[in-house]
Parts: sequence; C-alpha cells; structure tokens
Amino acid sequence: MIPILRLSDSKDREQIEALLKQLRLDPREFVTANSPRAKTVADVDKILADVAQRGDAALVESSKKFDDPNFSADQIRVTDREMSEAAARVPADQMSALRRSIDQVREYQTHIMPASPKPLERPGVELGLRFTPLDSAGLYFPGGKASYPSSLIMLAVPAQVAGVKKIVVCTPPSKYGRSDLVLAACHELKLEHVYRAGGAAAIGAMAFGTQTIPAVDKIVGPGNTYVQLAKRALAGCVGIDGFLGPSEILVLADDSGQADFIASDLIAQAEHDPGSCFLLTTSNRVAQEVEKELERQTALLGRSKAIADALKQRSGIIVDDSMDNLIALANRFAAEHVNVQTTDNHAVLSKLIHAGAVFVGPHSPVAAGDYVAGPSHCLPTNTTARFSNGISVYEFLKRGSVVKYTEEGLAKDTPAIIALANAEHLDGHAASAKIRAAHRG
Repeated sequence: MIPILRLSDSKDREQIEALLKQLRLDPREFVTANSPRAKTVADVDKILADVAQRGDAALVESSKKFDDPNFSADQIRVTDREMSEAAARVPADQMSALRRSIDQVREYQTHIMPASPKPLERPGVELGLRFTPLDSAGLYFPGGKASYPSSLIMLAVPAQVAGVKKIVVCTPPSKYGRSDLVLAACHELKLEHVYRAGGAAAIGAMAFGTQTIPAVDKIVGPGNTYVQLAKRALAGCVGIDGFLGPSEILVLADDSGQADFIASDLIAQAEHDPGSCFLLTTSNRVAQEVEKELERQTALLGRSKAIADALKQRSGIIVDDSMDNLIALANRFAAEHVNVQTTDNHAVLSKLIHAGAVFVGPHSPVAAGDYVAGPSHCLPTNTTARFSNGISVYEFLKRGSVVKYTEEGLAKDTPAIIALANAEHLDGHAASAKIRAAHRG
C-alpha cells in the first residue's frame, strides 16, 4: 500500500526526491506560459476580473455553476436568525465540543498575544516597537467536500484576539457550507459578516468589495488551487497568509514508536483527499508494523479509497540507521505537521527547524491540534514551512517602530545623518537635520 524506501539505496533516494518534488511548489510554474498551472492562472484571472466588474452578479453566477443551481443574490449574506436557528438544531454534545474548541483556542491565542517590548534607550533617544491590529480581515474556508467549522474557529479566534474590528467570513454555498454546525460556529463566535461565496470569486469579492460583501485589508485561509491562486494574484493590494495546499504529516520515530498510533495519525491526514504522509524511522520493525497497521486500519474507515490512494501515490516510509540523516530530510520536507516519537524528543526538536506545527510524544495526535488544543490548524504546506508560519494572532497584527529623539539626542546623530544623506545625494534629508541643528544654535 505504502512504499518502504531506504535512504541508503540510490534508487530509493530517487523516489524520495520525486516525492519531495511532488510536494514542493516550483516557482517556474508561476512564470512559464505553457506550464501546467498556466491555464488555471488564466481562469482565475478571468473570474477575478468578472467579480471586479459585476460584483454580486458574478458571485451568483459562479455559485450557480459550482455549488447550487438555485442560488440567488438574496442568499449571499447569512442572517443572524439563520445562525441562531442552526445553533438550536445542533446536538448538545457537538455544541459543547464547539465551545470547548473556541475557549481553548482563545486561551492559547491570548497567551501568545505579543506585548510591546521595553524601549531601547540611548542618551536622548528612545526606540520602541508597537503592535496594532488590522482594521479588517477576510476569512475563507472551504466547503466543497466536507463541513469545516474547525477551520473557521482556527481563523476567527486569532483575528478576534488580535482586535480586528471587521471580520468577514466567506464559505461556499454548498450543502457543507450551509451545514448547521458551520452556522452554529458563526453564532458562537458572534460573527456579523458571514457570506455564502466560494472559490476564486469569494477571494475577489473580499478584495474588491461587492454590493453585499465589504472589502477587507487581508485575506487568509485554506482552499483549493483556485482560491490560493486568487490570493496570490491579489497579494500586495491586500495582505495574504500564503499559498496553502493539501494536508501533510511527517512522523519521526525510533524503535520506541508505537506503530498503531503512528498509522492512525498518518491515515488522519491521508483521508483529507488529497493528503500526504511520511514516516521517517530508524527502526525496520516499526516500519513493517506501521505498514501492516495502515492496511488494517484503512479497511475499517469510510474514506478508505482516498486514504489508499494517498498512501500509494503521495506518501512513504523512509528508513535509515541515522536519526540525524532523517532529521535533515525532515527539514527538507518542512511538513505541515510533524509528530516526534523517540526516546529523546528534546534532542530531535533541537535539530528539527522546519515544521508548521510539532506534536511531541505518542499521546499528542495531530487531531488534537485540528480541533481543541489551541494553536491554529491553518498551517504552511508544500514545504513552505521553510519560510512561512501558521495562522495565529500574529497574522492579524502589524509591527511598527516608534522613534523619539530629544534635542540633545538628535545633536549626537546629526553629523552622521548629514554625512550619509550627502553621500546619497539627498540634500533634503541633510537639510532636515541641519535646520534643527541651526535652531539649537
């Protein structure tokens, strides 16, 4: 079902490199006219241009085509009544779980909310840093294949904790986007701007604004290739979080790894359809036992075909005698989720530098992070954890420096200011310091 590959074998290394290449975004695809991505980019550009020109009418047309043939403009905005009535229909145990998730995500995001550092002081100079929230943010989460109220929570709570004034939510008007659980989560979060809009059209609506949906300053959230390309096309006009792809997991384990736990975590990501999962281990026994467990557990689950496809086509078990070699490989994979199950997790963590989120020990399943632990499950994929971060309260804050000089403090820096300004042939810069020096006498 899943290939077992050895890092020491040259042919297996070629297959490992192919798996890495499959995951990693190729920058050439974004600039080459005849690349596989080129047609999709052109389609996205057309959708965005249509929304920019026709607003709600373009949204309705897109929604009829992809989600609901009976969709109309009066269904775009979700009313408070719809949300409260949906919440009343949700079973008590599910409402309790929603509230637990919201409370614990809020607790964690509040805990990591940054405070301005103490100013750096020199004689006559005070240099500080402050954090201020965005005025508005657009949150997108998919609804084509399943209902994802958890993704809404993982996006909305960090924005609320940051202090964003206007939070705009878009999800497709499919049966999943209309689910009672999604609307109940909106109700519990007390969201006021909730809209039925999907795909690239929804991203355009939040960037341009339409007759119904207000424009925002930053757009974040998971979604298909059309959604991510739409965000990319508009980056710079609005802020974005990154280019988010299919779900991933990588497990680092030695002989202490528990095979049934590892297999269950791999399967949990493979079932996202598409998903990819990797076990990097120093233990032949663990590798073989996990392979057997994957077959046994997959046969018991509802999405067994999707899981089997992911395990066969986009996943692998990689074995090597050296944990250091495996950690180096894990840093190249820079996976969305990494679970560490070794006899010295601390030593592994000290060398593991690229991962969206790390889950330490056998009793830390990724599913805990998906729903209730507290950190957001909206994380970098496609090896982009090499340079990007998951969603948190930081995503909705701006950093700004604060500079304060006294007359005496400026006098000490004035000669350097004038010298550098003159070297760059910027007389006005030099003059702005000279005029103050002359005034001081």
